[in-house]
Parts: sequence; C-alpha cells; structure tokens
Amino acid sequence: MSDPIMRRRIRRGLLKSEEIHALARQVTYGKQGALMPRDLQAQRNTSNCLTLIIVCIIYWQAKEISRVILECDPDGAGIDLSLLEHISPFGWENITLYGEYVLNPNLIR
Repeated sequence: MSDPIMRRRIRRGLLKSEEIHALARQVTYGKQGALMPRDLQAQRNTSNCLTLIIVCIIYWQAKEISRVILECDPDGAGIDLSLLEHISPFGWENITLYGEYVLNPNLIR
C-alpha cells in the first residue's frame, strides 16, 4: 500500500464497486434491498432482474456520454476531452428510478 499509483488504482476500483452497490440499493429501495421470495428460483429471478436494470442504466449512461461527445464540438465548447477518464456511467442522478417498470413481451422479437 506504500505505492501511490497502486493505491490510486485500488481506490478507483473500490469507488466503482460502491457506486454499483449504491445504485442497486436505490433500484431496490421499495424492498430495502431485501430478496423477498422464499424459493431459490424466485430469488434468482429477482437478482437477475436487478442486474438487468443496473446494466441497462449503465449502458444507457455510457451511450449518452458518447452521443454528447460526438454531437458537440468539444474544442468549440471548451471541453477538455482528457477529463473523460474521470466521468463514470455509474451515476444515475438524471434518471427517475422510482416508478413502474413494465416489460411488454409483445415488443420483444
């Protein structure tokens, strides 16, 4: 732990893990993060749904970051692209998490 570069890498990894866990807690807020089903298959389904929602949020955020960078003129807007390494798609402040998630099986191909 005396190596500052290694310490920084470990800290970044821990912060990412904490961000993912915080997002999972927020997504499952209505049940306080608890798995309510008693049987193993229902618990797996609940876990898989949580994972799917989290992955969708992270993917959408990453796509939005990419879209904004591609559609704007970073040089003209005074944006330093070297700062992109400090932006994380794990944030969800711009997403309304609480509501009803409806998956329409008729829309799935």
